[in-house]
Amino acid sequence: MEAFVSRIRIYPIKSLDPVELQEAEVGIHSLRYDREFAMLTNDERFMNGKRSGRVNELKATYDLPNYRVTFSERSGGPAHSFHLRDDKSVIEKYLSDFFGEPISLLQNKQGQLMDIPTASSVTILSEASLLSLHEEFSDRTLEDVRLRFRATIELRGVDPYWEESLIGEPGVGMRIQIGDVEMIGVSPRARCNVPPRDPLTGITDKSFIKRMMKSREKTIPENSHIPAYGSLYHLTINTYISETQKGKWLRVGDELKIIEPITLESTS
Repeated sequence: MEAFVSRIRIYPIKSLDPVELQEAEVGIHSLRYDREFAMLTNDERFMNGKRSGRVNELKATYDLPNYRVTFSERSGGPAHSFHLRDDKSVIEKYLSDFFGEPISLLQNKQGQLMDIPTASSVTILSEASLLSLHEEFSDRTLEDVRLRFRATIELRGVDPYWEESLIGEPGVGMRIQIGDVEMIGVSPRARCNVPPRDPLTGITDKSFIKRMMKSREKTIPENSHIPAYGSLYHLTINTYISETQKGKWLRVGDELKIIEPITLESTS
């Protein structure tokens, strides 16, 4: 069984729309441009899907080489284009008006705006896992299910939940290599209240968690370590990339190889 990269997605502004790439350069504890920007509220918390479903109603498209973003409301209306650095104050006014509260735009290229700073550089998920979940959520499109979990790297060539072999029991990780990039599978990603939200409207499906757990109970792989993490409400694998990998590239088609299990220590 050969696992290979079939999809790479980054999220230039944390919590907003992804950009799909054929190749991505490794930065510091993250992929270049991934979660480089984030929206911060007055109480110094991120404006994200945990805080407001309004996040899902904002559409963002990007011209990354030129550091430009275009915002529009998914429900319709005009589009507004900005330079992500030069137009910072104008962007902040637009976002403040959109969310109805003061918003600051942060920039950080050190991986500190990732969902789990430093300790999780990218998340990995197999397409087979998405297809397995989609059997329970056949009333939704496969892309709808994909958008709810916001994985960075998607794999093909493997069975459902094969990616969970990239971790061991709590405290044990796996050293892996994708193309020329070495990383460490650290832990499964515990899910929050974001996946139940419709990725385009922000409306919460109150049955989502129950249905996901039902699917996971039926499809948990033999010898899986997921139950040891306290709940089956996990999906995607957190991986850590050290600063030594900076400047290397991940590409669609790259093979993933498991090198060896390791005992986890602090990755900060």
